[in-house]
Amino acid sequence: MDLTNIFMIAMVMVAIVLAVAEVLKRTFNINTQYMPITSVVIGIFIGFVFWPLADYPVYVMVISGFIAGLTASGTFDVLKAAKKEGDSNENF
Repeated sequence: MDLTNIFMIAMVMVAIVLAVAEVLKRTFNINTQYMPITSVVIGIFIGFVFWPLADYPVYVMVISGFIAGLTASGTFDVLKAAKKEGDSNENF
């Protein structure tokens, strides 16, 4: 198993994890400090959901989901920081 395959699967899952995490955050009013762990759990869950559809073993899909969750939480933090920086620049 090549790491490239794991990362490619994870990149496909990132958009789904971001979308599901945003929906859950707005629906259940989840505090932003819990979003990284929420994204990781969602990523692992999506890895399990996609497992029957893929030709890879379950551990590959779980690892890919974990990586997708970490990437989604990092993306969420970067977007949050960029929004905060954009709001602070408007005052000048």
